[in-house]
This record gives sequence, structure tokens and C-alpha cells, in this order.
Amino acid sequence: MERNSSQFLMTMDEVMLLLQKNNSSVIIMDVDGVIRLCNQTFILQTGYAREDVVHKSIKQIIPNMKDVRFWITDYFESIHSNQPYRENRSIIVQMRNKTSQSSEYSIEKLQCTDDNQLYMLTFLDMNLYNGLNLFHRFSDSFMKDVNLGVILINTEFRLIDISDMACQVLGFVREEVMNQPMDVVFKGVPIDHQLVQRTILHGHTVRNHAFSWTSNDIRYELLMDSNLLKDETGAIVGGYVIFKDVSNLRSLEEQVQRSDRLSMIGQIAAGTAHEIRNPLTSIKGFLQVLKKTFKTKGMDKEFGYTEIMLTEIDRINQLVSEFLLLSKPKNVIFELMDISKVFREILPIIHNEAILHGVVVEYITEGTLPDVLGDRELFKQVCLNISKNGIEAMTEGGILTIVERVDSEEKKVNIDIHDSGPGIPSFLIDKIFDPFFTTKENGTGLGLSICQRIVLDLGGTIRVASKGFGTTFTISIPFSES
Repeated sequence: MERNSSQFLMTMDEVMLLLQKNNSSVIIMDVDGVIRLCNQTFILQTGYAREDVVHKSIKQIIPNMKDVRFWITDYFESIHSNQPYRENRSIIVQMRNKTSQSSEYSIEKLQCTDDNQLYMLTFLDMNLYNGLNLFHRFSDSFMKDVNLGVILINTEFRLIDISDMACQVLGFVREEVMNQPMDVVFKGVPIDHQLVQRTILHGHTVRNHAFSWTSNDIRYELLMDSNLLKDETGAIVGGYVIFKDVSNLRSLEEQVQRSDRLSMIGQIAAGTAHEIRNPLTSIKGFLQVLKKTFKTKGMDKEFGYTEIMLTEIDRINQLVSEFLLLSKPKNVIFELMDISKVFREILPIIHNEAILHGVVVEYITEGTLPDVLGDRELFKQVCLNISKNGIEAMTEGGILTIVERVDSEEKKVNIDIHDSGPGIPSFLIDKIFDPFFTTKENGTGLGLSICQRIVLDLGGTIRVASKGFGTTFTISIPFSES
């Protein structure tokens, strides 16, 4: 029904809100037939870009329309007459791909506060499929609520629509990228690394394509599908990309693989440790006798050799001991423990190690932490090892920051151990928990593997993040509210 313009004046903001809330295709034009605004549904259904229609004549959309003023007057005279509304009142709409479609319509006067007389033209059934309103409600809900990244493009390689999840992962602001050319959307990203390629419109589609994307220093592992969109005649009208964030799944797979490797190494070590240590004990005993003899007879050169050999034997023994720790810890004592209290017990040791390297330790706790179930001594071993690694990674004057915090949503207690060192290169960060991988000259490459094994056995997780300057290890142990 027509509004009474003398009683209802609208601001342009109210006009735009009215436009957005309408599920049908809508354009707003002035009395001369110049299109001032159109809604997103109109863009999707006709295939036009917004700039193709705004400030253009309505006759571009309705080529066979007679004089605009006469057409509007005729319409209002018809609906204000005593005759019933004519169901067959319709117009021919010209689509972007040059096809035509018949649609019923309605016109509403909008009197604006700036004295502009506008007309809202609503296309009531501009869709070839039944259930338009239901379909669009589903489409709107799908784009907003589904846990998928969805990107829709038209034949001009412009972004027509994008889901909230895609904006979150890609780091986009929806209003800033809508209707922009994809080259502008991914400006600054090398062509080969852009998520959406122009070749999609040429029929080059993908299925289950693994893709990595980094946004706001967060790395996402994505699984992507893409395909063309065609109309009822088979003509290409656009394309879409759908992707799923599988970062957690990939992380879980890597943890399982690492756990299997650690378990295998531990089993081998457990079976061979005694066989290695027995001959080492004999060799060490005889070397100690020789060392004493060389010292008595003043054979300084030979005495020095025996000292080197004894040192290397001690290294072998230490390596065997670390092998044994890779197998599932025996006699683990699970008990409720206060992480803050346990950490304060080892804090003096961390401080002393820091002093030797000219490093400052900052310890921060965010309120009272809930008790967790775990082994106190094994937990101490993990925290000491990671703190020591962080201290050794820094030059004099560095800062080791230790933060205790609660993640109420995930029901975990987190310990963040951050160093201000040079960081871990991105091409190495995925390998640091692998057995025997080390960047230290005299390292065995087992320390972090052992830490990870212990944390996993305690039911927790250990993660690492490095942004090129500094590294943060996060130890997470679940807690129960009961």
C-alpha cells in the first residue's frame, strides 16, 4: 500500500534499512527513473554489479517500459481503483546475461526528509524456482551461520557475497570487500597464493584441495572446493569457493604421528638400554683404572685421552636415559595439584639459570587457578626444560615471561612461557617436537619430544608460536569443575 507522504517522512538511512530488510529484489528510483539504490538480492538475482545500475536509467533493467511518470501514475491509479488487484500485472526484466524474465511487481512512494520523492520498486517473483522466500532465507542463514568459508564471484571476477567464517579466516571486513574485484580483495598477495583464482571461471575447479593461509599471525589449514555456477541455459553466471578449516584435525593427526614415533623409539630404547649400559659400565670401569695408572706414571697425554673417553661414555649414558623417558612413564603418580604452588617451587631454579645467562624472569599469574590432575615431578620437568631452552635462546638482557591463566571456555589451565629471543624460523617450527631434531651444537633433540610425551600422558597439549621475534610455548592441562 502507498505510504501517506505527508505523515511519514524518511531519512536516507531509514530508506537503506528498509532496502536491506526486504527479501525480494528491490531498487529505489526517483521520478525520472534514475536508480538511486538497490539491494543485495537484486544483485544476486540479476547478475549486475552495483555500479552497473546505480545512477543509471530504469530502462536499462526494463527496456520496454513506457514513460516513467506515466507508468508510475498508471500503476497507482490501478491499485487505488475499486477493481481488484490484477494478478497478471507484470514487467519484463533484462538480466545481466542479456536474458529476460517476467516478474510481478509493486511500487511504493517514499517521501524523504530532504524533499526527495523516491519510489521503491519491488520485483515480487524474480526467480525461476519456486519457494523464493524460503530459498533466500536458507541462503542468508547459510552464509551467516554455517561453519564454512563461502565466496561467491560473478563473471567479472567480482566478490558478490562472502560468509562470516570466510571473513574471519581471511581477515576481511565484509563491507570493505563486497562487490570489489578479486584482484583488489587479495591485493598484496602473490597471484599463486591467492585463495580464489580467475581460472575458476574458465572451468578449472578443485576438490579437497589442501591450502594454508596465515591471517593476523594465525596459520589456518584449509580444505577447499570450487566450481562454476550456471543458469538454466547452461551459461556461466559465476563461481564459488567453499573451504573448511581443518587446522585442529591436522594438528591432531600430527600429534598422533609424533606419539606413535615416540612410542616406537621408547619401546626400542627400553629393550636395548640394559644391553647398551652393561658393556658401557665395564668400559668405564677399565678406563677409570687406566686413568689412575696414567696419572701415577705421569703419562699426561694418555691421561687426557681417558678423560675424554669417560666424558663421552657419560654422554651415552645420558642419551640412553632420555631414550627410556620416551616410553610411557612408569609409576606416574596422579594427584590433584595446584599449578601455581608447583611452579613456585621450581621458580628459584629458573631464576638461578637466568642469572647465569643475564636474563630477567617475569612471573605473572591471573588470579586463582583451579586444581588439575597430574604428576608434580613430571610437570616440573616439563616446565624446567622449556624455561631452560627459552633462557638459552636469548642473549644477555633478554626477558623470560611466564604467565599462568585459565581458559574457562576450554576448561584448561594454561602456562605460557615466552622468550624474547630471535624466534624459530617458520620452516623449522613444525619439526621441533620430532625426536633427534635439534639446533643446538651438543643437543640430543630429545628434550622437547620428552616434554610433549609427558604432557600428552597428563591429558594435556603443548603448542608453540613464533612470530619472528620471540617464541611462546603454551602448556595446557585440563581441569574439572566438579
